[in-house]
Amino acid sequence: MCGIAGIFNLNGEPVSSVILRKMTDVIAHRGPDGEGFYTDSFIGLGHRRLAIIDLSPAGHQPMVSNDGQVVLSYNGEIYNFQELRAELEALGHQFRSRTDSEVVLNAWVEWGRDCVSRFNGMFAFAIWDKREQSLFLIRDRYGIKPLYYACWGQTFLFGSEQKAILEHPAARRDLDKKALLEYFTFQNIFTNRTLIENIKLLPSASVACILLGSDGNPQITQYWDYCFREPDNPKDIREYHEELDRLMRQAVSRQLVSDVELGAYLSGGMDSGTLTALAARELPYIKTFTCGFDLSSASGIELSFDERTKAEAMSARFKTEHYEMVLKAGDMERCLPKMAYHIEEPRVGQSYPNYYVAQLASKFVKVVLSGAGGDELFGGYPWRYYRATVCDNFEHYIDQYYVFWQRLIDNQNIKKVFAPIWDEVKDVWTSDIFRNVFLTHDNQLERPEDYIN
Repeated sequence: MCGIAGIFNLNGEPVSSVILRKMTDVIAHRGPDGEGFYTDSFIGLGHRRLAIIDLSPAGHQPMVSNDGQVVLSYNGEIYNFQELRAELEALGHQFRSRTDSEVVLNAWVEWGRDCVSRFNGMFAFAIWDKREQSLFLIRDRYGIKPLYYACWGQTFLFGSEQKAILEHPAARRDLDKKALLEYFTFQNIFTNRTLIENIKLLPSASVACILLGSDGNPQITQYWDYCFREPDNPKDIREYHEELDRLMRQAVSRQLVSDVELGAYLSGGMDSGTLTALAARELPYIKTFTCGFDLSSASGIELSFDERTKAEAMSARFKTEHYEMVLKAGDMERCLPKMAYHIEEPRVGQSYPNYYVAQLASKFVKVVLSGAGGDELFGGYPWRYYRATVCDNFEHYIDQYYVFWQRLIDNQNIKKVFAPIWDEVKDVWTSDIFRNVFLTHDNQLERPEDYIN
């Protein structure tokens, strides 16, 4: 991963390069291989680089187009960048590096904001377009790469992490009480709020445009949304199996493009096991990493939490170079301060073993494949879905799941807990927040399969 940050003084005042450097310094852990800055009067872009493709100085960022009109600060990876590069070269674009970053830059020059629909990858990037005197912030379809923004007065700020924004003297550390209510309901934040008032998370699959001289309120356009529908004319099940196999192989193969060594997390489960099996076909003796637990004091169901035996069996099967670490009592407490600093918000699903196994992997490789998201894509945890099998309509579906997702404090008690500040949060309707998560999607809801999807 890389780190990006920036300042846009909407009133035309010059940007402080000292402050911009502070913003990138605080996220140096995201990009230890280099730093870069671009300042031009009222606009400043910063970058911390983690070099993965083309390790030469030619990949330095922020990156400026050949005509000097477009500037890019980019975090991510475009998996189909080689195909896009060939297309752009045929259109007359010249390249100085082998990076996917330069493909993104030239794609913007050629196609403008429409270029994002051509990208297959995970990304969050900023574009300063002199031609339009506008700053653009762009995030990938599923929001894999983070991108935050905020505006105080005439100072618009953005960064890969909230801490970058907070380095600017205009920033304020005030609690967003409405976000806190949302968190204490869902153990998550579904809106674009954060726990710091005024700092927002750019929605996934979005392009934000901020104009010079504006009030700093971004014009946000959604460029993509998922649409799950059962086919009107289903094919033979074998055709679906064949297509899924092709897509899985293609996805893994594309993510193995790297000029540095990469590895894979291997827990012994289906998700990481599948990825490791596919990667091992192209990378013999790939390094794999797993995290286990000290079982000396474990009993009952706790004994099943340690997956080292299964991971070792898979490692032997696919001939990986396997590394393990064992966590003991006290390890969670020991890592919490650093872990909280990096994740910034206590969202559901954050796991301290992931933190440790990432540290282990970082001693050997710069990139790892992860099975995260497999359950969401392939229907893991089936007890989540039984509520969707019998639904009278969309509102009935929402009612059932809204009760299920009241993870911390239910509606009957939330008002009591927030009584001292209720007047400040009483206009927040968490049921509407939950409903809007699904309402915006273009789904055809007629059969049980539609609701499950």
